Amino acid sequence: MRAIAAGVTDVGRERAHNEDRFVLLPEFSVFVVADGMGGHQCGEVASRMATATIAEHFRERGNEGRGVLVDVLRGAVHAANDRIHARAASSALHHGMGTTLVAAAFHRDERMLYVAHAGDSRCYCLRRGELRQLTRDHSLIEEALRARPEIGENELAYLPANVITRALGVDAVVDVELTIEACEEGDVYLLCSDGLHGFVTDERIEEILMLSANLAEVCTELVAEANRQGGGDNITAVVVRMEPTDEPWSAPSSPPSHATIPSLTGPHLALDGASDPDATMQITGTQNNDTERAALRHRKERSKKRRGGRRRRKKRAVVAPAADAAAGAARAKLEADDTAQLEPVTDPDEVLKRSR
Repeated sequence: MRAIAAGVTDVGRERAHNEDRFVLLPEFSVFVVADGMGGHQCGEVASRMATATIAEHFRERGNEGRGVLVDVLRGAVHAANDRIHARAASSALHHGMGTTLVAAAFHRDERMLYVAHAGDSRCYCLRRGELRQLTRDHSLIEEALRARPEIGENELAYLPANVITRALGVDAVVDVELTIEACEEGDVYLLCSDGLHGFVTDERIEEILMLSANLAEVCTELVAEANRQGGGDNITAVVVRMEPTDEPWSAPSSPPSHATIPSLTGPHLALDGASDPDATMQITGTQNNDTERAALRHRKERSKKRRGGRRRRKKRAVVAPAADAAAGAARAKLEADDTAQLEPVTDPDEVLKRSR
């Protein structure tokens, strides 16, 4: 099999700058989406550093086997985290910047997909007409859903929707989740920022992915649909399709001279060909248990509510380095008193205050 891909990014209708970035490395079967955050355009710096570092890492090390591929992917993500964190720590201008990340690496001979992600950028798989979300968001709300699958919408309404619990660059070590998936010919994979999945329902995403065999057209329509549904955030979509090939594959040790990292200021379209080691990675498989079903129900309900109208303006923030403590405290508070009447929280800093 071989992976062909296209990608589109757009500033959306409400933001002044595009802090999303993506890179396509078809010669290595590696595809990346990053969604930066931080004031004064620092998010743009963080996402650009992430995609550039990962591309550089694969150029130096290649994609040569299952064990090697996992190590290279892990090393690339942690190298990106190191660079972003070092910049943020040494520059007052870039203090607090970070980026979400979803990176997909395919091993064609072994027909395996490895997805590394941190934050709320997602990877979906469309197989035989059915869409599945392969990644799970690292957010305060998702943490609460996993801790208490039975939690109601009223309780969740008191948790801020704009707080993610993992991101690159925020802390010296990033806890990256790795999902492993067997690939099939005809599979279509979508990597996207929350500017897409936060405004477009999974049902509509599924429909659009099946509209055309032209991946550039599919990406363009996904972004257009997000804008039609409000466009309240930067929007990025990378679509990858697995196609049969009779050619044996040998990963290059360096990319062809024409491979580039796209400069993504404003709307941008790219087609394939254009465009710390001791730290641990959490390895997961896709599941269909009660927790995942509850999370899926919640995502569908929230997405339905957003359709036809603008979502409230979202300024995403990372609760870090106290992310796990804050999320755990929030969960404990809910578990301790299901009937507690709390005021809605919209300020991420307030989450930390209330969880202390």
